[in-house]
Amino acid sequence: MKPVPGNVRSLAAWSVDRTLDARRPADRFLGKAEKDLDLRDRRLLRELVLGSLRWLRRLDHVVESASSRPLAAIESPLRSPLRVAVYQLLFLERVPAHAAVHEAVEEARRRSHRGGAGFVNAVLRRISKSAHLEAWPVREGSLGRRLAIETSHPDLLVERWLEQFGEQRTRDLLVVNNRPKPWQVLTFRQRGGRDETAAHLAVDGVVTEPSSVSPLGLVVTAGQPLDTDAFSRGSIYLQDVASQAAALIPPPEPGERVVDMAAAPGGKSFSLLALEPGIEIVAVDVDQARLRVLETNRDRLCLHLPIVQADGLYPPLRTAFDRVVLDLPCTGTGTLRKNPELKWRIDEQEIQRLSRQGLEMLRAGSELVRPGGVLSVVTCSLEPEENAEVVARFLAEQSEFELMQLAGSLPAPLDQGVDGKGRWQILPADVHDGFTVHVLQRSR
Repeated sequence: MKPVPGNVRSLAAWSVDRTLDARRPADRFLGKAEKDLDLRDRRLLRELVLGSLRWLRRLDHVVESASSRPLAAIESPLRSPLRVAVYQLLFLERVPAHAAVHEAVEEARRRSHRGGAGFVNAVLRRISKSAHLEAWPVREGSLGRRLAIETSHPDLLVERWLEQFGEQRTRDLLVVNNRPKPWQVLTFRQRGGRDETAAHLAVDGVVTEPSSVSPLGLVVTAGQPLDTDAFSRGSIYLQDVASQAAALIPPPEPGERVVDMAAAPGGKSFSLLALEPGIEIVAVDVDQARLRVLETNRDRLCLHLPIVQADGLYPPLRTAFDRVVLDLPCTGTGTLRKNPELKWRIDEQEIQRLSRQGLEMLRAGSELVRPGGVLSVVTCSLEPEENAEVVARFLAEQSEFELMQLAGSLPAPLDQGVDGKGRWQILPADVHDGFTVHVLQRSR
């Protein structure tokens, strides 16, 4: 069912449908949906789509409670109009309830029959009379399942995190994952560094504060960094501060020869060059569309960064490098704030598949490390099968590599993430995502 052109709520329901059905990033469909909208409507569209995906499970629970029907008994075409409308009723104070209800009923009439539209109208009017979450409590005996529904996460992740992190840290993760992220920017040492760049941004009305995680990161507290002179002249790159920090474990040395595998859209390479412009780095990725984004970013930043399109399992490089940075494929459970749709694509089979693929990439990438060089293994996942266990299996079969001692070797603020020999991890928190890094050194 195509959306109504120019109708934000119809476009939002379509985007939610397509994201869930295609199991693709939401941005892929948002880009298509918002192209003919003005700035105000684009912002509303993004809020409706990402908010509905973020709170999907809780929204479905409210719909089931108000309709006295399980979700499976509700016509599939009616679900996304209901979700988008319920998100507005429960989470957006500035949207009039009658507008949310009316638009959802009209969308239901387009997608279904008169009875379907009547059903949507009745359910939404019932919810609008008690438009707050407390009116729709979750009554589940199991702690894991109750937390999963209340915070809109899959049971699988909540049970995993309860076992891995304990109840309080899991609760913290679940809360953080449902908070929108502030803008964060990477600054460049050779272009004034953090303090000078912050002053330039302030002239354009962008208020920032230094990151407590990345030595070159700024967190935006007010303003729009995309509309600044600093952005247009390539002095900043929009990047999560934990992602910046993960690329710098350990910090690069002048003259290092580096290859960044699975490099697009470029964040790891840019972070390394931002801290130490005296390195030589090659970026490798197989995805042509993502490489085009990397090229655009590189050119705006005016960086020297050769790019190679190649499969990470068969890198066409014959030179040994001082450092190989390897971004393993993963479920992305450390980035659910930014990518809420990922929650609804994760299962045990996917975790195991990505784990196997990660080990294959690790084997291939290790062949590019010179004797005495380092292999930096990065994931934006919190799941051990996708990082720690992959590394353990690799070390069990490769006697030439061992975990590098990080404790005492990293400067502040990077040192706060050290979590054992060769391991660095930062969990998602108020302003940043979660990343895990393992650093392996090849024997001389």
